[in-house]
Amino acid sequence: MTLRIGSLTGGRLLLLASLCLNVALGAYVGAQWLQPEWAPNSAGTPIRLIERVATRLPSDDAEILRRNFQARQPQLQPLQAAYMAALMKTLRLTGQAELDKPALQAAIKDAREKRIRIGDEVIDTFVETLEQISPKGRRQLVGGMFR
Repeated sequence: MTLRIGSLTGGRLLLLASLCLNVALGAYVGAQWLQPEWAPNSAGTPIRLIERVATRLPSDDAEILRRNFQARQPQLQPLQAAYMAALMKTLRLTGQAELDKPALQAAIKDAREKRIRIGDEVIDTFVETLEQISPKGRRQLVGGMFR
């Protein structure tokens, strides 16, 4: 069975949906970037994720997570800056009168690769933390997921 809407095939529809999601993500991050000066520079997704996880841990274990995350800031900050620049490039290309599809696709791919590098750094933070926190903290993280 082939999905077809007008001249759009299933593959093209998926590409269009992917593009729309990436543009929406770019707009969201752009809005976060343009927030007032009083907001911390690290108010992006990684810190929110860390804080959300920290609320599920005993206080001593949450402090270990925060400390490990703080220790990775020298690696994370340039990655976040590069990601923001890549997203802004994507937004600029999207807003041009004449859409340069190959350039836009390359910019989206570049932003995705930068986002993945940030994710890898955050994952490394969690793995390092899981080695250091108490068994009780690890059980609390899992919570009732397997009951």
